Amino acid sequence: MKNYIVGISNSKSIKYLPKLTSLLIFPIYCLLYLMPRNKRNWVFGSGVGMSFSDNAKYLFLYCSSQKEINSYWITKNKALVESLRNDGLNAYYKYSIMGIWLSISSKVYIYDSRTSCINHWSSGGAFKVSLWHGSPLKTIDRDISVKNNAFYLGNHTWGLKRYFVRMIMPEWFVVADLMIATSEKVKGYFNSAFGCKKIEVTGYPRNDIISNPNLYTKHLIFEQKIIESITTKKTILYAPTFRDTNRFDRKTPIEWERLNDLLKKNDTTFLIKLHRHDYSMAMKEKCSHIRVLDNESDMYPLFSKVDLLITDYSSIFFDFLLTDKPVLFYPYDIDDYLTKDRSMYDKYDNVTPGHKAYDFNGFYQKLELFFKEPNALKESVLDYNIIKKMYNKYNDSDASKRTYQFIAYNL
Repeated sequence: MKNYIVGISNSKSIKYLPKLTSLLIFPIYCLLYLMPRNKRNWVFGSGVGMSFSDNAKYLFLYCSSQKEINSYWITKNKALVESLRNDGLNAYYKYSIMGIWLSISSKVYIYDSRTSCINHWSSGGAFKVSLWHGSPLKTIDRDISVKNNAFYLGNHTWGLKRYFVRMIMPEWFVVADLMIATSEKVKGYFNSAFGCKKIEVTGYPRNDIISNPNLYTKHLIFEQKIIESITTKKTILYAPTFRDTNRFDRKTPIEWERLNDLLKKNDTTFLIKLHRHDYSMAMKEKCSHIRVLDNESDMYPLFSKVDLLITDYSSIFFDFLLTDKPVLFYPYDIDDYLTKDRSMYDKYDNVTPGHKAYDFNGFYQKLELFFKEPNALKESVLDYNIIKKMYNKYNDSDASKRTYQFIAYNL
């Protein structure tokens, strides 16, 4: 999946030939529509099936306390299975006998990316609930207009390329039975991008922890350790999104040693968290006040500790607005991004409240301003609170509850 999204013509796509076995598996997928499934059994998965994260994680934690249903986390990460079980949660390895049985017998599939994080080929006849993983700034799925993008090829072209894409990545084109959104605006984008007709504005389950950082502390020990390890007065989180055209060797225009000196001077820790689909090296240097976190790290428990978010085109900032803390935008490659990677639903400057920097000198100056007067970065032509409410109907810790009730009602 790493390079294929760039274009079908890429010779590296030969590595997807093993996926052609999907032709042999497809009849089994169809037969599963005839199999009765248990409505009390709900299976959950996240991302690419390796991590315990995002909206699926927090809805699973909520649902695990609901006696009316049985909740199971399915993953291909054996270490994660053991960890979740040690926490008293139901978890199974994707390819174990029990994992496969639950995948073919459970009625409800809940995921925040694609059905493959649980098991796409066993999802025939399941009631599919997509939580997704962000309020979109950049176009997604059916709305992607870059013509060499695999989603565009699979949705808007005809011929061999279209069917090749759909054959090797069928989970990309699943239409969920239900979806959730954070606002009416986002709901409209999801209807366009995914074709789902039943979308409810519930808020994101992962955002519950923004309003109530004390939720699920028993199951967030690793995240708490990260928070406790930060001993500086301030914390900055840098969370850029990935680029479709450059996921492996993207260079970030930051002078790390110069930045580190500024951080030391202001007693600040700088956290870097790349997107899970960004495989580039964030930085080669080792700096005392800069830490690179794992791409699969869960950032949401850390929001209570973070004083400033820095991003480019990642939708993480829509969630971070709920903290009422400043955001600095660093869209250093915006022209290339818009022409080679993704278009956007709205004009960038119309939905990004706060200051922007387009090169390292500007970036450095904005940080100096932040250290001198933190809230100055919230001052811009756009009203911070208007954008926050435009993308977030709710600002409470009940999104998981609303989502659970929405699913149960429609099941």
